[in-house]
Amino acid sequence: MVRTALTTALAHKARMALTSVAIVLGVAFVAGSLVLTDSIRASFDTLFDDVYAGVDVSLRAEADEVATGVTTEAATIPESLVEQVRARDDVAKAGGSLQSFAQVVGADGEPVGGSGAPTYVYSWAVDPDLSPFRIDDGDGRAPSADGELVVDAATAELGGLSVGDEVTVQFASGAHDFRLVGIASFGNSDNLLGATISVVTLAELQRILGVAGQVTVVDVVADGVAPETLAERLAPTLPTGIEVVTGDQQTAEAIAGFTEGLDFLGAALLGFAAVAVLVGAFIIHNTFRILVAQRTRELALFRALGASARQVVAMVLAEALAVALLASVVGVALGIGVAQALRAGMDAVGLGPPEGPLTLTLRTVVVALLVGVVVTLVSALLPAVRASRVPPVAAMQATTARQAERPVRVRWRVLVLLGGAAAVTAGLVTDVLALTGGGAVLVVLAVLLLAPLLAGPVASVVGSPLRGVVGRLARENATRDPRRTSATASALVIGIALVVFTAIVASSTEQSIRSSLDDAFPGDLAVRSANPYLTVSPEAQDAVRGAEGVAVASAVRIAPAELDGVGTTLTAVDTTTIERVYAADASIDLADLGAGVLAPEAAVADGSVRVGDVVTARLTSEVTVDLEVVGTVGDGPVSGWVVAAPTWDRLGGGSDAALLLVALDGDVDREAGRSAVADALAAFPLLSVETTSEQVAGAVDQVEAFLVLFTGLLALALLIAVLGIANTLALSVVERTREIGLLRAVGMTRGQVRRMVAGESVVTALFGAVVGASTGLAVGWVVVTALADDGLGTLSVPVVQTVAWLALSAVAGVVAAALPARTAARLDVLRAISYE
Repeated sequence: MVRTALTTALAHKARMALTSVAIVLGVAFVAGSLVLTDSIRASFDTLFDDVYAGVDVSLRAEADEVATGVTTEAATIPESLVEQVRARDDVAKAGGSLQSFAQVVGADGEPVGGSGAPTYVYSWAVDPDLSPFRIDDGDGRAPSADGELVVDAATAELGGLSVGDEVTVQFASGAHDFRLVGIASFGNSDNLLGATISVVTLAELQRILGVAGQVTVVDVVADGVAPETLAERLAPTLPTGIEVVTGDQQTAEAIAGFTEGLDFLGAALLGFAAVAVLVGAFIIHNTFRILVAQRTRELALFRALGASARQVVAMVLAEALAVALLASVVGVALGIGVAQALRAGMDAVGLGPPEGPLTLTLRTVVVALLVGVVVTLVSALLPAVRASRVPPVAAMQATTARQAERPVRVRWRVLVLLGGAAAVTAGLVTDVLALTGGGAVLVVLAVLLLAPLLAGPVASVVGSPLRGVVGRLARENATRDPRRTSATASALVIGIALVVFTAIVASSTEQSIRSSLDDAFPGDLAVRSANPYLTVSPEAQDAVRGAEGVAVASAVRIAPAELDGVGTTLTAVDTTTIERVYAADASIDLADLGAGVLAPEAAVADGSVRVGDVVTARLTSEVTVDLEVVGTVGDGPVSGWVVAAPTWDRLGGGSDAALLLVALDGDVDREAGRSAVADALAAFPLLSVETTSEQVAGAVDQVEAFLVLFTGLLALALLIAVLGIANTLALSVVERTREIGLLRAVGMTRGQVRRMVAGESVVTALFGAVVGASTGLAVGWVVVTALADDGLGTLSVPVVQTVAWLALSAVAGVVAAALPARTAARLDVLRAISYE
């Protein structure tokens, strides 16, 4: 039976090739996602092994001693430790270095990097064995005096910088000008996932940061002892608050720091791959279902010759296995190209990983092959079982007999729908998001199960614009087999439902942002850093307050903190000025906050804290303060746990602000005031001055960028869905060869045949789009309603986008029908009507 299955598969190469496309694309995306993340990890492993190859141990401030506030001040240790350690007999070399955040300004006056990736500034280590940087011949030299700068190669390229240029670097305290004397590589890499690096002398960096006689780390090379032994010997000799780590520990920490987003990236890519595989599974199932129906007589003949039902199942599954193995192997090979394309895309947006070869592991190959094979076999199982039920008497019929379709069992499908609706309702009433989400999944499943009942009426309606005999035939072809039409459109249902759902959530988020921010800012302007790693320094705050026309400039400080030992976010406001520039969603006036703390509404709602409780707050390890919960605060720029500025100072928080909200004098024009504030911040080129409308637009742009990215990745699933329609039509043309031949014999032209097949394809595609859009709308409404208490309070349906997707689905139907329609039109009439 296995040989027969392989012979059958080889005898129908075209239809198997069409079936294989869905498997190939799904497996390729799975393999590509795994190859990309493995390659990035391998590149960082190699890079940091090289960077820390010469360092045996390092001294640094203990983690508990590191201030967690929003600040650019480095967690430092005394530079005098360098000489103390260097004097030891078991130490060959020792050197101190300093690290912080700063951003390079390019030749065009625009900041380089900073779009989520860190922007580092380092001090240059004189000893090359202790330096992670390398300057090749022809790329300049190391900085040796004040005013000299080195940048990494990626920063130089992005900023249009060359050796000899005058370059501005923005620090928290203001901008400083340097002369670029060298272009360096970090280890052997010119790119670190978009991170930018600038390097100056240790003395100058200490002066700029205001940490004279301090360093962030002391790197040590051992003399005749193992790194672990040296670390054990050094630890007892060091002052309190300083720890010793080996080079291997530093390597592991550095890799983890740079690749912490890889797990999310890998999970996201695999999520989209799962959607593609799911869509492909529907196509594979539908294909084998049609093939079994077309081969009724052939399968009956096997049964008549003595094949058991189990052998027929094995034959169909063996055919599926052969197709799956071949397609999965091709998919793995194509996955390497997918990984390369994804890597090129990361490079294009400035987030490229370190250079290195693509890594194809045995795990990736096995996982990708298993995905392709298992999904194909599971998808083909029901058609295989159906094939085993073909009666032997069917082999005696003159023409190919199709098994009678069993009626759609409505009752249990409706029960699934009602169960999903009940779960959604219960989730909305009880505010249990998991229950709401589970119910929404059941509703989607019920829609797919009930699709055969919807196929007839929906296809008739969407096909009603098709006129004449050709149009009527197209509609009837799409509606006479509801199971096939629904199965063909199921992949498109899923794809369109996901796209419309995403569009609704994005649009609702945009509207919610507009509503909340428009109401929240009675002030005129907001000042913030374009770099998430830099803040509004006290010097910049003073400059704004001194600008002409400024009435109030209220600082908002935000920092990671601990409350009762649990990590969270603490926000500090100036209670004497905040209510003139910001309308907080708080249960009390912020002016009455005093020495208490406002708790997040969500924390009070879930019972984790109550008004009147006392919590212990900590920003740094030195200070803890007991605070009474005096009220609650909702979402917004001033959110989380909120304290007054004096409490923040008691906790040892820094003076840097995450946001500076500005109110102008009543007689000052907003644009004139904005120009005055911008002029006052001329020495701080990375600080942006925004109006309320620009703040809203910036937040909305982020949502729209996410929507574009999400839709782009879902395009793979939509492509597979369109291929599924083409596959079904091609098989349908083979099945209806005699029917088409008879139509040609009674006078239908080739053009009419093409229009009939294209019309059927358009009706099927529109059916899938209408059901998918309706499902996406329903699930989107459920999710937006469920998240109303989390800030997503405004439901917005993107009508134009939804209609556009329906129109694109019609176009996709025409494209999918191109080859099947051409094949149908070119059938030889005499051979077609003599077909048995």
